[in-house]
Amino acid sequence: MESTPCKKYRLVCFDVDGTLVQDIGRKNYWFTLHTTVEGPELGKRRNDERYALFRSGKLSYKEWVDLDLCTFRDGGATRADFERAARLHDIMPGARETVLELHRRGYKLAVISGSLNTLIDTLFPDHPFEDVYVNNVYFDEGGSILRWEDTIYDEGSKHKALHAICAREDIPLSETVFVGDGENDIDILHAAGLGIAFCPKSEKVSAAADIVVMNNDLREILRHL
Repeated sequence: MESTPCKKYRLVCFDVDGTLVQDIGRKNYWFTLHTTVEGPELGKRRNDERYALFRSGKLSYKEWVDLDLCTFRDGGATRADFERAARLHDIMPGARETVLELHRRGYKLAVISGSLNTLIDTLFPDHPFEDVYVNNVYFDEGGSILRWEDTIYDEGSKHKALHAICAREDIPLSETVFVGDGENDIDILHAAGLGIAFCPKSEKVSAAADIVVMNNDLREILRHL
């Protein structure tokens, strides 16, 4: 009987916004939530102001997430609003097919992202990811925001989630893959055995990766695995 070749990689991890899910004019789900809940003008202004405060070091990542979610909660945002904002985005071409094919091939799959659980749960409810490291929002029976848990694995710390999975599953880093597009992915693109920059948003992201894919069909990564 013919033997099946061993896979070089065992774990494939993905970013969400800009990778599994399309941005809207380079704007991610957080931006869409702001404009959905607060309206286009106020939502854009608040999103941009808080991003600038974070980039300047005046807000920590946790403070930034908490401030946004407090704004949404106090503004009366419900589960339906989060789902409505999610549906304004489209799944990346080929994303569903790629993820399901990798699952069929026996890869362990994970998400490591600064996005929110509501985006994945709305657009890809039947996903096969074994680990999903994102910001999690929980709702009461009426759909109001009950509480949330900020991810500790974003903005320079994504590689820590990769290390945690590898330690638990006894997978060498050399047998891991990460696929992402943003500058908050640079640390994990360096850490993974194979870093794939998918439609990267800057030259820094491209430089951090082993492979750069410019075609916005996620199936393009399959030939590298």
